[in-house]
Amino acid sequence: MNVKYLVLFLACMVLGCSPIKKINNNVIAGEFDKAIDRTIKELKKTKKIKNKIELENILEDIFNRSVIQSNEIISQFKADGNPEYYDDIYFEYNKLIDRQEKLKNVSNTRLNFSFRNYNSELINYRYKTSDYYLESSKNLIKSNSKIGYRNAYEYLSLIELINPNYKETRNLIELCLEKGRDNFLLSVYNESNSVLFKQLQEDILNINGYGLNSKWKLFHTANDNFNGDFDYFIELAFKAFIISPERINERESVKEKNIKDGFTYVLDTNGNVMKDSLGNDIKVDKIVKISAKKIEFEQTKSAKVIAEVRILNKNKLLIDKFPLESDFWFRNIFIEFEGDKRCLSKKDIELSKRGFIPFPSDENLTFNNAENIKAKLKNIVYNSSK
Repeated sequence: MNVKYLVLFLACMVLGCSPIKKINNNVIAGEFDKAIDRTIKELKKTKKIKNKIELENILEDIFNRSVIQSNEIISQFKADGNPEYYDDIYFEYNKLIDRQEKLKNVSNTRLNFSFRNYNSELINYRYKTSDYYLESSKNLIKSNSKIGYRNAYEYLSLIELINPNYKETRNLIELCLEKGRDNFLLSVYNESNSVLFKQLQEDILNINGYGLNSKWKLFHTANDNFNGDFDYFIELAFKAFIISPERINERESVKEKNIKDGFTYVLDTNGNVMKDSLGNDIKVDKIVKISAKKIEFEQTKSAKVIAEVRILNKNKLLIDKFPLESDFWFRNIFIEFEGDKRCLSKKDIELSKRGFIPFPSDENLTFNNAENIKAKLKNIVYNSSK
């Protein structure tokens, strides 16, 4: 940076010019594109000609420095001669072109950018990159291993990004996705002495609700139309269903309260109403004690599910197993009272509006565990299949 532009940066920093300070920090860090974006943004906001000229001078300097940096990177990679760097060269040319396009929109008579046409170099390295990674992908595919397919997919995705639909790239991408995936089969087993409720089983096997599928993992059930081989088997084995008895607990209590219930007049010794200094009748609050008998009813019933999750490999050999338990409680509280309602709290009044609710069936109570079971199963499967 020459003395003129250095003075501009230092002056702005001394004056506490935060945007310019950020631009300068980007330049120091070699982040020229960020610095260009910030400078253009400030140029659009600035109204004073003097400030515009200063920012334009800064922008010219940043651009010149960015070109020097990109050309040095390109020269270094070309001198190395390693085809692994073809994509780096391509993206560096792409940066040079994008940078120039940005600056074309802010060009004026004061700005003097030395633009170049990089299109031929960009196209040249687009095809060099495509050919190199296409050949590399085919070699990886020949290994017929999942890791080979996955690495080939990454190369092919890069080709698709810079050179869409190049030769057989898209067909090979589909092949790599198919061959590189792990396929999981989820099954549910009833190893308890209870009847496994069908609704619970069906809900557990609704694999779409788990959100487990990813690029390299697909989860299936026996109901899927999948004809391939499974890489892993996930077994959810129910060991026990424990249903508690239907219980109604009662708690009786008496509540008392002193409240204001009107007023009485203050009488003198002759039985006349006494007056205050202003001639008004003297009154005192009449306090009475009220009471109410409250009976609180609590209905409870619970369903506990005890299960085990087993992970098996493609040969159905056990890899790992995990315990899984889930509880669901039905609880309903309501009150009845005798006496003065004014003794009750707001909460008591709300509970008095409720009443007895029929207890849920064993089947419904067990089914209400489904979401909790699925969440725990998802967590186990996700962590064990990383």
